[in-house]
Amino acid sequence: MSNNIGPLYFFSLVSSLCVLFGLNFLLRKGKLIVAKVLAIQFLVIAYLVVAAFFLLPENIIDTPYFYRTSAPLFYTLPPLSFLFLWYLLHPRAKFKWIHLVFFIPFILQLIENTPYYLSSREVKVEEVKWMLSQGDYFAYNPRFLWFDPYYHVYAKLAMYFLFYIAMVYFYLQFRLDKRNEVLFNKGIFHFWIIGILLFRLCTVIYLWYLFIYTDEGKYSFIATDYLLVAEFVFHLFYLAINPKLLDLNILAENLRGPEKEEAILSSDEEARLVALAEKVEDYFKTTEVFLNSQLSAELLGSLTGHPHRQIGQAIKHVHNISFRDYLNNYRIQYLEERLLGPQSDAKFSIETIAESAGFGSRQSFYTAFRKAKGCTPKEYFSQKLG
Repeated sequence: MSNNIGPLYFFSLVSSLCVLFGLNFLLRKGKLIVAKVLAIQFLVIAYLVVAAFFLLPENIIDTPYFYRTSAPLFYTLPPLSFLFLWYLLHPRAKFKWIHLVFFIPFILQLIENTPYYLSSREVKVEEVKWMLSQGDYFAYNPRFLWFDPYYHVYAKLAMYFLFYIAMVYFYLQFRLDKRNEVLFNKGIFHFWIIGILLFRLCTVIYLWYLFIYTDEGKYSFIATDYLLVAEFVFHLFYLAINPKLLDLNILAENLRGPEKEEAILSSDEEARLVALAEKVEDYFKTTEVFLNSQLSAELLGSLTGHPHRQIGQAIKHVHNISFRDYLNNYRIQYLEERLLGPQSDAKFSIETIAESAGFGSRQSFYTAFRKAKGCTPKEYFSQKLG
């Protein structure tokens, strides 16, 4: 067991981070599809990392339950990477149910392996020992399998290649559309996407080299696990150095960019936008709806009966800021009144009052406050209360 300490720490660290990041995106409220796809990616890789440790030759006899559980999941990685990129480039799109077709190979191999999953522990151990005696992780036993496992290897490699071509195609198509320049001017998503494409290209080349060119993959697929883990560690690293992207509201705003308004407005259209902006302001003042941490232009539109795009246009036209900044400014004003007003709530921490003001996370609060005031909340209120 002492020889396993190093791998155990590594696998535990990576799987724990994947679970934490995955749950963050999965459980946070919001309709951003790309966040849900990323969550599923992290949770899948977390399981694959755990399974990889228990599938080591020195562990597999004691934990035969993990044998053949990883194989179907590898069918999910190519479409998940593609869907992550596709919804990243189409953040306003609703989930397309046709995309579930991509996961049919995963379902089929899951069904194929069901007899093994349902067998007793003794039978599982017997099957694992037989596999080890063959010296081949892809040993074919018709008792439990419909096809030679290497057919699945070819199919998965084909999926990796085809989905990679599709990812590059949609990325280039997106880049050529000048309407999308706002996404790449910031650079934050450009480098994220380029990194993903580079890692995926390395994966395709390595899988071809390991399983087709040298045929060495049948002896151990642990190296493949490490390569796939590295791709997701890149995700983890990128989110770690850009923690604001962990906040779904900030992620959505960066993806979608500011609401666009017409270049030339007629007098009637301008009057309509001004009137709508006044209605929004009155609604904010009378209902304090901005205290709702889940408030968005879409939700406000459903509450007021006005199209959310028109609300964004009206705020942009009248106040020359995005709806998100307008909303955060109201929250910051509320925070100031709580801390600096006659009935000060100074006994509470700034973060506590910020949460009651509608900020969903500490990160989103500090980002919005610095953008509005040009300094941190502590610096600002220290000077005011000084």
